[in-house]
Amino acid sequence: MGTHVSRRDFLKTTTGSLVMTGVMGRTRPAAAADELVIVGWGGAHEESLKKAVYDPFTAATGIKIKQVSATNQLALLKAQVQNNSPEWDIIQPGSAWLWRGAQDGLYEKLEGGVVNRSEMYGPALHSHGIAFEVYAVDIAYNTKRFPTGSHPKSWAELWDLKRFPGRRTGPGWTPRDNFEAAVMAAGVPPAKVYPIDTKLAFAKLADIKPQMTWWQSGAQFAQLFSDDEVQLGYGWGARVIVLAREGKPLAVELNNAILDQTFYAVSKISKNKDAAMKFIAFASQAKPQAERPLLYPHGPTNRAAWAQLDAKAKRDVVNYDLPGVLLRNPEWWMDNETPLLEQWKKFLAA
Repeated sequence: MGTHVSRRDFLKTTTGSLVMTGVMGRTRPAAAADELVIVGWGGAHEESLKKAVYDPFTAATGIKIKQVSATNQLALLKAQVQNNSPEWDIIQPGSAWLWRGAQDGLYEKLEGGVVNRSEMYGPALHSHGIAFEVYAVDIAYNTKRFPTGSHPKSWAELWDLKRFPGRRTGPGWTPRDNFEAAVMAAGVPPAKVYPIDTKLAFAKLADIKPQMTWWQSGAQFAQLFSDDEVQLGYGWGARVIVLAREGKPLAVELNNAILDQTFYAVSKISKNKDAAMKFIAFASQAKPQAERPLLYPHGPTNRAAWAQLDAKAKRDVVNYDLPGVLLRNPEWWMDNETPLLEQWKKFLAA
């Protein structure tokens, strides 16, 4: 279990069979046999999962779901495993945390028959987790300043300060997404982004830096647009779409979107592994996955679910097969993020 999960192993799987904030139930005992504890991200994200997935699962199986929230799930799970003190059954890691947690032996290995693999998109399948949603860092814009059709439609256009003037925003807490966007703005096609040319990324980011307000949280990203402090930028597109649904003059451009996934993984020390596997099987089915994007604009990982969405729903969510999109390489970031983070901080401070 402590061995490194390589990208090659991941591809075989797809084709083959910090500080805690807002934590609820922090010191609770392990779940009872008729209950699963799922740690998630809180807010509308979890509310939508409750309606589309958790409540229907309980109705179908009688197994209750207890929802808790934590921002640093990986570090907290590692402490639970090291102390043999189970608090959670199911975790929601992003791709980088799934890879790292699998390497550190924090997750239970999934059997090949847990889900109908033929129904799932290949990247959603991992030996230690199943992705239940695909989301994106998108180009976002103010539709009053840039009516749809006149907005930047690529990273190169977002970097064009003369043609598309206005204050911009991007994630300041990490070089991730900034680097992918920058090298694509420099003309690197999505299929050639990795390994990232970091010198090129920093040079290209320097061109746009004078017009940037860097956001540090998803809430701040949304608020900058909501308050009209910025007119253009990039970040978690779902946040912008939620504001647009509330009537704000905002929209996202899905071309060149940087995709990532959120997975369900089972704690290595869960006392309810059979029930957890049942849950993952249920959550991967087409019906709950087709209902979820109507409540929260993250895309499904089940192919049949995508086919069931109507044209209006598909306008708001990303999909693996969209032209021009980039799926993040978590292994590259596992190897490079720590040293690049120090360089990134110096870049922002300069």
